[in-house]
Amino acid sequence: MPSILKSETHCSFPQSQVSDSIRYSQVRALLPSDSQHLWRLEEGLVRTYSWNEQGDITILGIWGPGDIVGQSLSNVTPYRIQSLGTVKVQPVNLKHWLTAEVILEYAQQLTLLLKIVSIRRADDRLLSLLKWLAERFGRVTPTGIFTALPITHQELAETANITRVTATRLIGELEQRGILKWSRCQHFELLNS
Repeated sequence: MPSILKSETHCSFPQSQVSDSIRYSQVRALLPSDSQHLWRLEEGLVRTYSWNEQGDITILGIWGPGDIVGQSLSNVTPYRIQSLGTVKVQPVNLKHWLTAEVILEYAQQLTLLLKIVSIRRADDRLLSLLKWLAERFGRVTPTGIFTALPITHQELAETANITRVTATRLIGELEQRGILKWSRCQHFELLNS
């Protein structure tokens, strides 16, 4: 298991709340992610990921309100669902929610992410990732697209398949070029050119 998982909090599945919404307030909480659980996100964001024997993390997606996540959608082991800030989720019945539409939406998001991480140059890959995140989770402002996304440089690097040092350097370069405005307060803005 990768070393970053040692400090994460595992959350147990509340048996008494099978159909009610559940709020996870602890940052970077791990939601139950066995093959029997599907979650519909009502508020907040989560990321899903796996790792190999060397501890290298592979990001499987970043998901927001309306998305359904769970190991049974990806069939990958190991599989984790980690909150990015406070989230509100609803457990959903595997039989009723594992539909062609849900599987198609999940596959489309994975395909887009795979296309991004396949970009050869790290700077183009990171910028494409930021644009994808802004399109999914941002809102248009007079100066660009503002995105409130509680993601660290390390998590961004893992998603873009680059090192944290490279991610930090490239974020700085994008800021200097007037493309990006990055905030330590868990948001960024892609600026109009």
